[in-house]
Amino acid sequence: MKESHRMKKEKIQNTLLYIYGLLQKECSCKTWSKIVIAAVAAVIGGAALIAFVVDPLYRYRMPFFYKTVYHEIYATAPALLKHEKFDLFMIGTSMTRNFFIEDIDKTLNCRSLKFAASGGTMIDLKKMVDTAIEIKGKNLKRIVFSLDIYPLNKTKPHYKQFDYMYTESHAQDYRYLFSRQTFSTILYLIKRQLRPSGKRKYQADRNRMFSTEYDGKPYGLQAVMSDARSNAETHHTQTPYNKEAHQKNLRDELLPMFDNNPDVDFTVYLAPYHIYTYCQSEQFNEADALIKQRTQVMLELLKRPNVKLHDFQADDSIVLCHDYFSDVQHFSREAAQIVLKKLVSGSNRITTPEEVHANEKKLRELIKTNMPVYYKHLKEIK
Repeated sequence: MKESHRMKKEKIQNTLLYIYGLLQKECSCKTWSKIVIAAVAAVIGGAALIAFVVDPLYRYRMPFFYKTVYHEIYATAPALLKHEKFDLFMIGTSMTRNFFIEDIDKTLNCRSLKFAASGGTMIDLKKMVDTAIEIKGKNLKRIVFSLDIYPLNKTKPHYKQFDYMYTESHAQDYRYLFSRQTFSTILYLIKRQLRPSGKRKYQADRNRMFSTEYDGKPYGLQAVMSDARSNAETHHTQTPYNKEAHQKNLRDELLPMFDNNPDVDFTVYLAPYHIYTYCQSEQFNEADALIKQRTQVMLELLKRPNVKLHDFQADDSIVLCHDYFSDVQHFSREAAQIVLKKLVSGSNRITTPEEVHANEKKLRELIKTNMPVYYKHLKEIK
């Protein structure tokens, strides 16, 4: 009996020790769980704090310990429209990148802000115009709109990945505070400070806002044909034709931009491409459709009383000059200065349907005349 009682007592003791051990283990797990949770919360909170303080895309404020950098237009557009001082807004695709602020201000007698939305669709451009008008209200009376065929034939907007930047609501700020784009931009800003280069310096120059003039690009026939050859080999067209997209953008984006803002004076110009842009489109059997598109757009714009229309695509003094271009499409600051002066003089102003059709005819003749020269250069210039 005594042996049996002893065994029971030992069994109870062992059971109690086992239970105590489990309790101790559970306590340890809880402690470590709390430590892990606290560490994760600290990392997340620290990351959010860094993003908030640095604010690399200007969600909460303009920079106060580093220079404003004009580099990510689709994200920073709302902040720049809100905080920059201007009374004239120039906007377009990369075709506006070599208009410099001092040239715009001096020639058009204004204080300007210029957006070069490289690769932008018409949806992007209208969003920025709408945002500018919403922010500036009646203080914004003049908009210069650079129109080229490219955005009319595209439908996928770029600004959508930053749509939370276009609203005052902070309900979706977590998308900004924990965005890969936000932290990659922070790292980019750090690299700019530690290892500044010529390319990075110009991005912080307001005068060159969103420009690439000093990006080491060569100009002239050799550069133009290098681009043309690459496009020909890959069958890459600078202005891809898309009938459905064009009609939708014309109806839903471009024309409402003017119709919904009758008190704003719009200066719209068709940006000059090197003639080899259209020669290449002719090579790809797309030139006729693209030219009909531009004619349709111009005829519609003539019906808008708040639009002054200018056409530079048939201006042979620009589109035939190789030295103005770094590729078959993008022109230099010098050419941009000429465009500005002609906007003031009105030498390329279009006021009647007859002038629209006359320019179409002239552009077709320029293409026809230069096709043999284009093929010759494509063959001979490496």
